[in-house]
Amino acid sequence: MVAAFGMPGRRLVLALILAAGVALGGCASWPDMHETAPSPDDDSPAAIEARQILERLQSTNERLKNFKGLGRLTVRKEGKVQMDDRIAWIGSEPLKLSLVLFASGFPAVRMAGDGEWLYYQDVQAPEASVKKIRASDPDFKRLLSIPIQSSDIIALMRGRIPIREHRSVRLQPLASGKGYALMLMKRWGIHQAIFLDETKSEVRQTEIYDSSGELLFQVNFQEMQLIDGYKVPLRLAVSNSEKSVVQLFVERYWADVPVTPSMFILGPPG
Repeated sequence: MVAAFGMPGRRLVLALILAAGVALGGCASWPDMHETAPSPDDDSPAAIEARQILERLQSTNERLKNFKGLGRLTVRKEGKVQMDDRIAWIGSEPLKLSLVLFASGFPAVRMAGDGEWLYYQDVQAPEASVKKIRASDPDFKRLLSIPIQSSDIIALMRGRIPIREHRSVRLQPLASGKGYALMLMKRWGIHQAIFLDETKSEVRQTEIYDSSGELLFQVNFQEMQLIDGYKVPLRLAVSNSEKSVVQLFVERYWADVPVTPSMFILGPPG
């Protein structure tokens, strides 16, 4: 994953992660982002259907709590490859995630979060010390150029979509006639748009916005696979309007794996 970086560059990335904390950024806007949200008490047939669809999405793979996998992660910024290498991960909902990034086939960076602390280690550094910052749901913008958080990554790798806080839900057909948009509304407008197929059962894409209508990121499930009865990603892309694209190809996936708390804490080397 970090083959495009030299060792100094990799250490800079780790320092930037430490400085980043849980900050979020913004990107492009969507038309009518600030339209009035419908009442959460709306009991019209359309509103009821929208809430039912959202409830169905929220129940996707709800029995899949723990998972691990191997794959290849590619990060591009304005068309230029920033990272392209192997990655291994293990996760446990809601906030436990551990990652190992490889360079030239060897572990290069280890990262872990236990829902309270974010740990990281440059394995190939002379001292290979473990650093940590307090962060329950750390943000990966400094590493991936996209403000995606641990909880988002865990949801996506469980074959789910992140669901943002909202006041009400609205369903409307796309102008193309090929699908629907399920919009999660706050008082200030659209917080998240979930694009569905014509049957309203398959998620094609989701887009998440901030309060000013700026796009934070969008996710596309490019290809799915069936593992032990769960539909999970095989190919996944996350992008924003600043021409940052993160693509993951899943080579191996294990569902319902046993986990222990120590898997999400990095101890001192040795």
